[in-house]
Amino acid sequence: MLSKISIFSIIKDHIATLKSSQTGKIYYPDIILFFILPAIISAVMIYLGVILNDGLVNALITSLSIFSALLFNLLLLVYDISGKNTDQNQTTDQIEIKKIIQRRELLREIYVNVSFSILTSIITVVILLTYFLKPRSCNFGMINLCLLQLLLASIIYYFSVQFILTLFMILKRIYKLLAKAFDSRI
Repeated sequence: MLSKISIFSIIKDHIATLKSSQTGKIYYPDIILFFILPAIISAVMIYLGVILNDGLVNALITSLSIFSALLFNLLLLVYDISGKNTDQNQTTDQIEIKKIIQRRELLREIYVNVSFSILTSIITVVILLTYFLKPRSCNFGMINLCLLQLLLASIIYYFSVQFILTLFMILKRIYKLLAKAFDSRI
């Protein structure tokens, strides 16, 4: 039952796209960039006392919701492009076959990264909506709700930075894909 909503394959596949193009192995500077740097930036934001006010929370919810819708459209576009990429059976030129395989791999990576961005956006919006429920008092039994709000703000910063970085990666990969397409048509 939970397998229908499991997100672990999206996360695992996204991490698998963070590999070196030369070796095909996980490229640790990318892991640091996409997972450690957002944590550092989040910690600095909390340390500096940057507070999420209602206006910023509203702006984040709105922008992430819009980006999610656009990313769903991009996901369908990538799927459509990949369906039209069936030229491999029609050619025997090994160089052309290699280009087709590379294009398919790039499309798959874009698909995975877009899926991960949508997931990150959804998680961030849910946490932002939870953050909106501000407590009247910090104490609720043994739980300090103000610390919980601080933890939620930290998580929001983390996922927001991660979302932006992943968007940059998607943009670069789409640029690379389209640049190759335009170069081959000239």
